[in-house]
Amino acid sequence: MNGLRPTHCSRKVARWKGLSMQIAIRNDLNEDQSRTLMIACNQAWGRIIAAHLLPALQQDEAQDILCTHLLRLVRLGERNIARLASRGVFLICALLACPECKYVPGQPLHTDGADVIF
Repeated sequence: MNGLRPTHCSRKVARWKGLSMQIAIRNDLNEDQSRTLMIACNQAWGRIIAAHLLPALQQDEAQDILCTHLLRLVRLGERNIARLASRGVFLICALLACPECKYVPGQPLHTDGADVIF
């Protein structure tokens, strides 16, 4: 179970600032990859917060999932920031719609009768 539940929330952003930079440094990304990851993470997270999808208590887990997912895509060669941000938002929305699904990087979410592939 991914632990994410849909709800309306305040705009409080917990620990987001600098998280994408820490991930970029820890994962040996080059300057272009780091910039792409940081901008895409910030855009995706801004959309998630603006839509009031998560309560403050679930934001840390969602941020980790979002950054892990976008890092994987950047490492696979994706450089389109808008596409990265959209795919990140789509992943968080899919996890909220399917709370019994567990996110495993690189694997589709399995639901009754369908697989959601990222």
